[in-house]
Amino acid sequence: MSTVKDFANKFENKWCPGCGNHAILDAVKQALAQSGIAPQEVVFASGIGQAAKAPHYLRANVFNGLHGRALPAATGIKLANPELTVIAESGDGCSYGEGGNHFLAAIRRNVNIT
Repeated sequence: MSTVKDFANKFENKWCPGCGNHAILDAVKQALAQSGIAPQEVVFASGIGQAAKAPHYLRANVFNGLHGRALPAATGIKLANPELTVIAESGDGCSYGEGGNHFLAAIRRNVNIT
C-alpha cells in the first residue's frame, strides 16, 4: 500500500504561498495513496505554466508537453500502456485556450484518463 510520502519528492515548491495549486497537489497525492497505486504506475502529464509545474513536485512518471497539449500526450500514453494510471493536468490557458479542441477530443475518445 502506498502512502502520501511515496509520492513526495525532494524538490522545493516554487508556487506562491496562497496558491490553490498546493491543495490540488496534496489532494492528488492523497488520492493516489488511498488508491494503492505505486508511483511507478502513474504518469502525470501537463503542458506549461504555473499550474503545469505540479508534476515536478510529484514522485511519479512525468510528461511535460507544449502549452495546451497535455491531453493528446496523456491519450497517447494511455493507448500505449493501458495499465498505467494517467493524469492530465493543466490550467485554464491550457485547457480552455489553446487546448480547448483537445479537451473535446479527449471527451469523445474516452480512453480512461483523469
